[in-house]
Amino acid sequence: MKSIDSTSTYRPMRLSAGQPLHIPVRAGTAVQVLAGSLQVNEPARWMAETVVRPSHRIGEGQWLQLEAGGWLEMEASGGDAHLLLVEPTRSAIRLWRRLSVLLRGRSLARQGA
Repeated sequence: MKSIDSTSTYRPMRLSAGQPLHIPVRAGTAVQVLAGSLQVNEPARWMAETVVRPSHRIGEGQWLQLEAGGWLEMEASGGDAHLLLVEPTRSAIRLWRRLSVLLRGRSLARQGA
């Protein structure tokens, strides 16, 4: 996982088929599916005066890193799912935010050129 360091908190979890889980997460948290598949609804955020909740289906060996913190919703789909929730340390969160700002600035600069 690209921006996660060795001092991150690793939380292995197991969800039974159809079992939902609602959990608060920090920005930069990553979800990796070790077995099975998950339906993941990211924390709500504002986009053009509308609240959106990006949704993803991730399978075995795949992972998703969250830009925003908030309430994450996950549900095992098609059978049991084993996952690893990786929460960054405070220093990793600061680095993630700085990188996000820099990357957005570069993207905006390219669009204006």
